[in-house]
Amino acid sequence: MATWQEVPGGTSEPPAPLELSTTSWGTGPGRALLLHGIVSAGATWWRLAETLAADGYEVVAPDLRGHGTSPRAGSYLLADHVADVQALGTAWDLVVGHSLGGVLGALAADADRRFTRRLVLLDPALDVEEDRFEAVAEAEIRDATHPPSVRSVQGVHAAWDRRDAAAVAAAAKAADATAVARTLRDNAPWRYTAVVTRLTVPTLVLGADPARGALFHPRTGVELMIRNPSVRARVVVGAGHAVHRERPSAVATAVRSFLW
Repeated sequence: MATWQEVPGGTSEPPAPLELSTTSWGTGPGRALLLHGIVSAGATWWRLAETLAADGYEVVAPDLRGHGTSPRAGSYLLADHVADVQALGTAWDLVVGHSLGGVLGALAADADRRFTRRLVLLDPALDVEEDRFEAVAEAEIRDATHPPSVRSVQGVHAAWDRRDAAAVAAAAKAADATAVARTLRDNAPWRYTAVVTRLTVPTLVLGADPARGALFHPRTGVELMIRNPSVRARVVVGAGHAVHRERPSAVATAVRSFLW
């Protein structure tokens, strides 16, 4: 996917990035960037961020455009989101992206090999079938239009830490429904698996359990590993789409092993 846009006169220029709001943990010397999914926010990464900070990383988690306290915008093409992410810096030791954030992390790493030393994709939304796309989009737009309460999130995800339920509810309340709708629909058809076949950076994909509503299919992981030796893919058994909230210890262990 190109990260350039056509302008009058037939020339092209990179999208103008927005200055994103960020949440930070730790002081380094390592540097990690965490990219959230749709209808979410940087603060929802608190658990993995605290783990990485304790391991010696400065962790930065932005609110994507139209989410959290970051600015709203006139365009929500993935190229715009990627430009925002790239403006946060390069030469990260680790970039972790969940769902939409996984797509953005992969696109940024594909566009600039200096972007990160390691890339982790958590149940990335690389490919959503057309017959399933509208149902997925409507569910996300509904959460942004009518944000769930902490109690309702906890009711659906009884095993989650209450801090996760509170962070997810707060993120949904802060997300702009128009931004959510346009991020999804303006970038359809949602076919972005090919970008991962081009990556040269070591990449770990942790997919959710297919029995729990995974977006990333195990067969896609096998195909990617065959086509790209830089990619490793695993299923986090028993975890739903939010793998880092469903099985936080398993995700933290996998990330640590990947780094060391």
